[in-house]
Amino acid sequence: KREQEEKGDNWHRVERSFGSFTRSFAIPDTVQPEDISANYNDGVLTVTLPKPQKKETSKPHVITIQ
Repeated sequence: KREQEEKGDNWHRVERSFGSFTRSFAIPDTVQPEDISANYNDGVLTVTLPKPQKKETSKPHVITIQ
């Protein structure tokens, strides 16, 4: 179990880590899911989204992390 706390003038963040962890975020509809890549290296997850080419509605898609 680990806890990290940071404070600023207008913000306060506390992150606690133990057990499994998940985080999700919305990806713009204009990005093609098959063009998204993810890489996990030395504790850093890097997700690369290509610039949108045209607006199309996309469905939820699972991305493999290398």
